[in-house]
Formats: sequence, structure tokens, C-alpha cells
Amino acid sequence: DPCMGSGHILVYAFDVFMQIYRSEGWTEREAAKSILQNNIYGLDIDERAYQLSYFALMMKARQYNRRILSEGIVPNVMAIEESNAFNKDLLRRFGDLRSLAERVVNTFIDAKEYGSILNVEFTEEELDSLEDKLNEIDKMADYGNLLDQLESDQLIYDFYPLLKQARIMSQKYECVVTNPPYMGSANMGNKLSDYLKKRFPESKMDMFSVFIQKSESMLNINGLFGMITQPSWLFLSTFSKLRERLIECNTIDSILHMGRGIFGIDFGSVAFCVRKKNIKGYNGNYFRLHKRTFQYIEPEDIERIYLAAKQNKEFEFDFSLYKSSENSDFDGNGKQRIYYCVSQDKFKIIPDIPLAYWISDALRDAYKLPSVSAVGRPCKGIDTGDNNTFLRLWYEINNNSMFFPHTKTVEAPDRYGFKWFPYNKGGDYRRWYGNNEYVVNWENDGFDLRNYAKSNLRNKDTYFKSGITWSSVTSMQPSIRYFDYGYLFDNGGSCLFSDKHLLYILGFLNSKVAMRFLSISPTLNTQPGDIGKLPLLLSEEDESYVETIVNNCIKVSKADWDAFETSWDFKLHPLVRGLKTIEQSYLDWDRECSDRFSQLKNNEEELNRIFIDIYGLQDELIPDVDDKDITLRKADLQREIKSLISYAVGCMFGRYSLDVEGLVYAGGEWDGNKYQVFIPDKDNIIPICDDEYFKDDIVGRFIEFVRVVYGVDTLEENLRFIADALGGKGTSREIIRSYFINDFYNDHIKEYQKRPIYWQFNSGKKNGFKALIYIHRYTPDLIARMRTSYVHEQQSRYDNQMSMIQNRIDSATSTSERVKAEKGMKKLKDQAEELRVYEEKIHHWADKMEPMDLDDGVKVNYAKFQ
Repeated sequence: DPCMGSGHILVYAFDVFMQIYRSEGWTEREAAKSILQNNIYGLDIDERAYQLSYFALMMKARQYNRRILSEGIVPNVMAIEESNAFNKDLLRRFGDLRSLAERVVNTFIDAKEYGSILNVEFTEEELDSLEDKLNEIDKMADYGNLLDQLESDQLIYDFYPLLKQARIMSQKYECVVTNPPYMGSANMGNKLSDYLKKRFPESKMDMFSVFIQKSESMLNINGLFGMITQPSWLFLSTFSKLRERLIECNTIDSILHMGRGIFGIDFGSVAFCVRKKNIKGYNGNYFRLHKRTFQYIEPEDIERIYLAAKQNKEFEFDFSLYKSSENSDFDGNGKQRIYYCVSQDKFKIIPDIPLAYWISDALRDAYKLPSVSAVGRPCKGIDTGDNNTFLRLWYEINNNSMFFPHTKTVEAPDRYGFKWFPYNKGGDYRRWYGNNEYVVNWENDGFDLRNYAKSNLRNKDTYFKSGITWSSVTSMQPSIRYFDYGYLFDNGGSCLFSDKHLLYILGFLNSKVAMRFLSISPTLNTQPGDIGKLPLLLSEEDESYVETIVNNCIKVSKADWDAFETSWDFKLHPLVRGLKTIEQSYLDWDRECSDRFSQLKNNEEELNRIFIDIYGLQDELIPDVDDKDITLRKADLQREIKSLISYAVGCMFGRYSLDVEGLVYAGGEWDGNKYQVFIPDKDNIIPICDDEYFKDDIVGRFIEFVRVVYGVDTLEENLRFIADALGGKGTSREIIRSYFINDFYNDHIKEYQKRPIYWQFNSGKKNGFKALIYIHRYTPDLIARMRTSYVHEQQSRYDNQMSMIQNRIDSATSTSERVKAEKGMKKLKDQAEELRVYEEKIHHWADKMEPMDLDDGVKVNYAKFQ
């Protein structure tokens, strides 16, 4: 065991060897001595681990030989020693063997940094000669003077452990077993990292993979090594060279692939056994205990399942007895295949040689087809080097400086004068269309980015072309989306471009067939290379039909995306489309969402059917799509009502208009002619109070909005419907006011991804004063106007109310009347005091007349006023 830890593997091996010795007729006493002397070897860099292993082995040996402790037998286990402090002057005593002895000493400089992976190359004859010489020095010391004796003792004491570990690490073994350390290259020190790059280039990514390669080198031909490691080396492209080396020079005998939860392990693991000899045509044994359902099964049951599969290769486990689990390997009865018998030569068919032992020959043979890269170009885009400087969410900025792709051409002259351009940056799990949220500073053809030292502008010839994109990092399967001309993109939103087959490729990549291919090498990071390697079977017969379906998928998904105001193509809130009650409008919207959802589900299932037929995978995949995998939003009453309120606030500020569709004002020149039916707030300050103190009180304005849109006859009905959807106690107006006071701003921050475009000025928890402003209408004198027209007025109002309540207290004729009045007085005093403190704060800002540049983004501007 090259990384023995506390010796669990060695102790178990002792019992295995004892069974072998017994079968050969040895007594237990003699067998125990022989095992310690000849069969078990272990190394570790940790002194305490060595001590535990030593103790465990001796106790195990004493189980079979009660006199073992008195027989002077020392196990072949060691804590690796370093030679950094070795006095090389003592090596002169080796005479002609000095250079050889010095090689040993130099080999173990910084040995604890590298441990068992050190490259130790000495022949048995060389080490025997050094040991003989050391014994000779020991004997001769008795005839020398005191100094000779001291130097000899020191040499023997310091050199013998180096000699012993050199022997252990140089000799070859019939069997090597270990549970190696896990350490990614990012956590390694410079010495270790440099050593691995030089000595273990195929496996340098992690210590466990280095030990795979090291264990192989410690074996005799036809020897076996067994390990338990993380499973990432089976699939990830970073380990492809290691896999190639492994199957070229060795034979995989067996693999036990275990998923999360197996035997209580919180992460996946793989136990395997490899023979150091390439046996052509050998079929290895692969066991897959890999699905999450196993986490509900007791360990002893897992052992029973494994042994049953080992004995009966056709064994299938029935998961229907346990909690349900999504599993592509289930058949109709809920059974899962566990055992696979595969020749490792078949792994070479797939790019990067993932050890995908469980896939069918049909799936594997598909890799003989041309890849996606043959007809499309997947690639990474821009690395800005400083996203905070160069990226914005589109709704933060002055939209007059943004290049909207649907309204302008993409030729260079037409892009002149715009600063912000659409930018693909990945985002949530969503198919076909959407996640259009970010913009990038590409003013003057990207002058600032091109001249920023830390930026990296890859694949410039693809900029502004239409293509498809996906989120590189996702905890789910990749979701592929279409985008039109006019975009740039980064690494998190890698893209693919194709002159002729873009929509066909999009349909394929969002199909179950492509997802099955991608699952062969599971990863949380889908790189362009992963997409490019997928086998693509272009069917001329089906391409036109596929493109028709894909176009409809894009259309349906775009309609869903644009129905919400965080889309730059948002036109009109879906509940404000007809002269109906809000309830009737919601029911219409509910049907529309359901129809879209059903349409997209039918489309995706039809695409699955087409590609399953094209690839001949009818025996492996079914076209059905679960509702949870459809990336459209079904109607949700509370969400829609909250978004209606948000839209109403947008109309109050003039961001939207009931007379003009889409975004009406987000910076630039104000055009009052665009607002006739519902007039926006004049001063860009809308107070939120616990009573209707101001004429432009937000609740009053919202009620006016509902009356204007839906009519006076149904006003109360609509307000009650809104209040019921929001939830709470009180009248409809009280519930709506409570929502504005307590929840609206939090919902707004969440919806706008912590980049709010409406800012709330808030005096504190007592609700002494609150007001919203719209940052795109901000002017440096706004806070001064808020202070004089609203804060001072509210302070006067509190003073007047406290005087009135004091009169009621003084003239109260009953205790209950007095208590009620005093309670009201305390609330007013608290609010007045809170507002007094707040007035002092905004007085400072009112005097500063702080400007705001929308291009700086909400994060920077918000911090100024925090």
C-alpha cells in the first residue's frame, strides 16, 4: 500500500494472505511471520499513520502467533524519511560506493513533499551492496576510536531508513492496493506541481490520478493494482491521456462504479482492479451501483445486490420496491441493469476515450459518424478580464446607448454611436430562446476592451452573427438557445455557428439523443469541445421538418420570454390586453401559457422521436418529456399579480405607457405626448406611507391605474382579486398598502437580480417615510425636492397629528380611549423621531447634488447613496 493511512487495507490483506498460506499447508505461526517479512509493504508520509499501521499489523499477527512480539520481526511499513539534513560528509565511509550512496541520499530530498510518488530507481544488487557495506562499517566501528564509533553509529542511524525505503520503493510487486489522497492541481505547492508536470504529465491533474499511474509502475508484468478513487478520471477530458495510457498498456479487470450515497459516501467513488498486461479482446467486468435510489438502501442490501450481479450476469435490480428515481437505465418495470461485460478496445471509438462501459453498441458506433464540428463551429468568446467594468444588465443603462439587434442592422457603420451591445453569458436552465440579460461595452468597435491588458477576445470573426448558445456551467443538462444577429458572447455563454445547418443542430442538441451522448462524459461544465465532439447524423429527408419544428420552439419560447418586463422585447403586460376584469384576463393568460407549454412539449417529443429514429436508438430511449423539463413558465396567480403591480409602477414613472407598447422611457429626452390615458408622476417621487398623506401616494395611484385600465364599474372587484392573490388580512386597500410598504421593493430587487431600477428611500423600520424614484429620471436636485416637498411636509403632518392626539388624551373620558390614543401617540413619536434623523441624512445629500451616470450601472450608483 503506497499510501497506507492507518493500515486498514494492510490488515485486510493479512487475512487474505493467511487464507492462502493455510491452503498451502502452513501453520498460522509460521505464516504470520512470513507475511510480515515477505508479503506486506506500506508507506506513508504521516508519522502517526505509520505508527497506527505498525500497531495494527503487529496486533493482527499476534492473533495468529502469540509470540510474534518477542521474535524481533519488524513489519515492512515506514513513514517516509527525508534526507535534507543528512550529513553527506559521512558518506566517505562507503568508499567506492560513495556515489551510489549519495544517489540514495539525493533521491529523498524533500521526500515528504512527494511521498510514494517519488521516482526511486535502484537495482536489488545496488541496494544489497550498500546494505553489506553498512554492515561492514558497523562491525569495523568496534575496532576504531571513539570518533569512528560515533560517526558509524550516526551513519547507520541516518542511512538505514533511507536504504529500507529505497528498497521498498524500488522493487516491483505482484499486487499494489491503495486508497490514495485527493488533491487537485490548484491546491498543490510549486514543488509538487513542477514535479508532477515533469514525471506524471498524463495524470498531474489530481493526486489520486497520479497514484493510478504510479501504482502501475510499481508492478511486475502481469501484476494487479487495485484502488478506490473519485470517478472523474473515468470520463473527464482532462484525464484522457491517462485513460489512453491505461488501456494501451494494461487490462481493466473490473470496476465497481458507485454513486453518491453508496455505503454512506457523500460523493461518488470507483473501486477498480487493473492488470499490468494488455490482453487483447479481454472483456472486463463492470458493476454500476450508481443511481441515487441506492441512498435509500441499506449497505448490506447493496452488498447482496453486488454479489448477486457478480454471480448472475443478467441480474437486474427492481427499484420499484424503493423510492422512485429518474434513471435512463430503468425498463418499464422499474428495473436497472447492474452488470456489464465490455472489451476496453471499444472505449477507443469515443473521442477522449471515456470509460463508458454501460452504453450500447448502437450508441458507441454512432461516434463513427462525422461530429458536430464538421458542420458547425463551437467556440468560446470574450473574457473581459473585469466584468464589473465592461458588463451590465440591460435595464441598468440608458437604453438610447444600447444596440438593439431587432431594430438595427449589424454592419459596422450602423453600430457606430452605440456603447452597449447584447451579450450571451449563459444563465438559468432554459431552452430555445431567452436569458437575454447582459450587455457589453463595445463602444467604438470595442476600443476599451481591445486595449484592456487582461481581456481576451477570442474568435472575433464570429461576433454579431446569429447562432446558438448554452450555459457552460449548470447543475442540470445543458440547455441550448437560439440568438439572432447582433450579439457578442463570453465563455459562460459559449456559442456555435453554422452557415447551413444551425436549426437542425439546435434541434439535435436539445434532444434526448444529444443528452444521452453528453451523459457519457458527465460534467458540470459543458465546453465547446464537448459539443463539437458529438456525432451528428445529418438527415436530408428530415432536415426541413426539423427546422420547422425548431422555428416553432423558438417562437413559442420567445413569446414566453417577452411576456415579462425583464425582456427588452417586452410590449405589454399580459393582464392588460383587453377590457376585461383582472380575473378574466388572468384566466385568458392561464390558457395561453398552458397552450404554449403543451405546444413546446409536443414539439420536443416529436424532435426526440425523429432523432431517436435517425440514430436507431428505439431500444434505449423514449421520446417522452417530463413537464419539469419544459423551460416555459406556467401561469402563477400571485406572481402575475405582483408583476402587474410592477408594470403599474412602471407606468407611474413613465417607463411604460398605456398608449405605446414596449419600453417608452429609459433615459434620453422625455416625450410627454406618449402619455395620454395614464399620466406619469410629475416629479419622479412616489411616496409609500401607511396612510394616503400625499396626492401621489402610491396606493392611490395604483387604484387609479386599475380604474383607468379596467373601468370604474369593476374597480372594487379587481382590487379584491388583487388583494386575495397577495394574501393577508384587512380590506383590499389595506392589503395592497401593506404589500407596497413591506414587500414590493424586495420583490423588485429579486426580479431585477439585485440591480433595481426603482430605488426606495426609506427612513427605517418605523415607516416614518418611504418613497420610490426611477433612476432613469434621476436629476441631481431630486433629493433636495424630496426633502422640501415630502419629508418636511410629512414632519409637519406628524406634528399636527401629535397635537390632535394630545388633545384627545387630555380630554379622554375613559381609560380605553386614553390607552388607544397613547398607543397612537407613541407610534407617531417614533415615526417623527425616525424621520428627524433621516432628514439630517438626506439634507447632506440634497446639498451635494450628486450626479448619476447610468452607464456606471446600479451597483456603483447605488453604493453612492447607501
